Amino acid sequence: MLLIAAAFAPARGPAPDTRQAGPTIAFVGVNVVPMDREHVLANQTVVVQDGRIVSVASAAAARIPAGARRIEGKGRWLMPGLTEMHGHVPGPEDPAYRDAMLFLYVANGVTTVRNMAGNASHLALRNHIAAGELPGPTLHAASPWLSAAVAGTPDKARQAVRDYHAAGYDLIKIGSVPRDAYLAMAETANEIGMPFGGHIPDGVQLTDALGSGQTSIDHLDRYVEFLVPEDIDTAGHPTGFFGSGWVQFADARRIPDAVKRTIAAGTWNVPTLSLVEHLASSEAPEAMIARPEMRYMPRRVLDGWVKAKRDFAARPDFQPDAARRLVELRRRLVRDLHAAGAPIALGSDAPQFFNVPGFSIHHEMRMMQAAGLTPYQVLATGTREAARYFGPKARFGTIAPGQRADLILLTANPLERLANVERRAGVMVRGLWLPESEIQAGLEKIAAVARGD
Repeated sequence: MLLIAAAFAPARGPAPDTRQAGPTIAFVGVNVVPMDREHVLANQTVVVQDGRIVSVASAAAARIPAGARRIEGKGRWLMPGLTEMHGHVPGPEDPAYRDAMLFLYVANGVTTVRNMAGNASHLALRNHIAAGELPGPTLHAASPWLSAAVAGTPDKARQAVRDYHAAGYDLIKIGSVPRDAYLAMAETANEIGMPFGGHIPDGVQLTDALGSGQTSIDHLDRYVEFLVPEDIDTAGHPTGFFGSGWVQFADARRIPDAVKRTIAAGTWNVPTLSLVEHLASSEAPEAMIARPEMRYMPRRVLDGWVKAKRDFAARPDFQPDAARRLVELRRRLVRDLHAAGAPIALGSDAPQFFNVPGFSIHHEMRMMQAAGLTPYQVLATGTREAARYFGPKARFGTIAPGQRADLILLTANPLERLANVERRAGVMVRGLWLPESEIQAGLEKIAAVARGD
């Protein structure tokens, strides 16, 4: 894969009309899963040119430009590429590792990543990818973690927002700041039109975040605390990992109020169910790092995940009963938020806690289905809904003329089983076609490096 060249002046986010150079390609006779609603368009021809979908028509009526490359679609399904709404792309200290992670996303059909890692190098990386100078998913770059060191007072918080906005970041990533600094940050971000999302800091309540216009709440942060009635004595009980220390006090009868407030605020949730469920599972960490996709990760990363799971198992607030209650409550929150129409977007927090980039999205989708969503509803959170999060200028997430050519060609219908999304014949990212043979060759090279070959 190409290495990053020198940084150039950042523009805010990938330009809406970014094109990927390449030949005109026609998927001929394919079953299209457009994701505008739950249906399949049988025997279609989809033509892609200059990184965009230019036509979708029945195979009998379609006009294929002379010289176009034809890809056989008979007995195959074409769906939009997936979005990872809470991913972490490594920084510049290890370019080979960073580029491998970018490839792992694309290899699994993840063609857009909201990159929450927050590194200044990601501004240039985002633009290099958009310009077609580096293979990878389209990136949206969050700012560095908003910490007390940078934004610990209202004045410093306001200045941090202005600075990150001027630098060209797409999102303020909320970290750990005092409540007064958080409120000042939110006020300034709203004034200049800068989205902000991620965690909800200690001392800031769910109602504060919703009332301040936080764009997204990631990991269902602070929902458990909201569900604890105010008259419950929680003294001596730290809130724990995403509310694990208070989960025994949570009253599910308060969920409708949380849902109502979320909808009224228009705040998105990126649940990252796998972040908790991997740590809460009874599966031994040694067995988890024996999963097939783990061969693409460096040993140091795998060892860190094993240690993290053992450490969590030793925490007093994360014993089996509390962990099980937390998993069940988070699944119910996802189910009830979705059923009421609260906006939800797909994210797994890769590469955190046994989440291999790209592969983890498939684990996350299965967990969302286990929470009560249908395959179509789950897929919508990673396609159409993810695009809706980014606003009307986001031209991806569905298959229609004018949309960015981010596509996955499958050998089975994804609406029947989510596992079918893993049965790829190839991936297209911004018009660049990667057949499965090339994907597998790329994966083997990454595995060889991870083995130390």
